[in-house]
Parts: sequence; structure tokens; C-alpha cells
Amino acid sequence: MKKVNLSRVILGGILAGTIVNLSEWALHDMVLREQFRSALGSLGRQNPEDIGTVVWWNVWGYILGITAIWLYAAIRPRYGPGAATALRAGFAVWVLSCVLMTITMVNLRLFPFMPLAFIWSLVGDLIGTVAGAWVYKEETA
Repeated sequence: MKKVNLSRVILGGILAGTIVNLSEWALHDMVLREQFRSALGSLGRQNPEDIGTVVWWNVWGYILGITAIWLYAAIRPRYGPGAATALRAGFAVWVLSCVLMTITMVNLRLFPFMPLAFIWSLVGDLIGTVAGAWVYKEETA
């Protein structure tokens, strides 16, 4: 069995993370900006907009992207290379990042369920993972 090409996981993960970060920025700062601000306001909070917060949100996106491409590389021997396998990895990462957090936030009544945000994140994660998987290549023996 071939080893995972870690440098390509990181490179593909950076591409995937960049796409996820741009998608999340568009969602939170443009499309649903007022809904998110309203939800935070109902908790007596404001959206932090300092540079530290922005950096950590971007770190989150890059961790998601690298994790997605690492998972793609790990399942590639079973499912084969390509977009279908990347979609599987992207879906799994979306479940672990978005679905579980949404269940938690909604169940604790910290945030309302926002179907558009839910689907938007799925699409962003899938596109990012497919793009990052395109960069991933196995090392030749």
C-alpha cells in the first residue's frame, strides 16, 4: 500500500481551505450577514470583527481543507481517485464540521436553524474538496 503524499495533502488542503474560507466569508459577511448579527444579538453578543477572530476563522477553514484532502487520500485506495471519492470525503468532513455543530447550536437554542447556511456550507465543502483532490497525487514508486 502506498503512503499518503503529505506535501500534496497540505497543498491540496490549502486550496480546499481557501475555497471554504471564501465561501464562508461570502455566506457570513454578505448573504446572511444580518441574520447572523440578529442571532448573535438575541444572545446579547456582537460579531467580533478583530483581526484575531478573522485569523482563527481562517485557520478553521484551512484545518477543514487539509482534513478533507487527508481523508480523500486515505479513502482513495478503496474508492479510487477522482471527483466521486472527493465528494465522499467532502461530505464526511461537512457532517463532522457543520452537521454536528448545527445540531449542537440548534439543540442548545444558541442559534436558529438556517437552511441556506446548512446547504451553502455543504456546497462550499464539496467544491473545496474536489478542487483540493485535483491537486493531490500519489508519489510514484
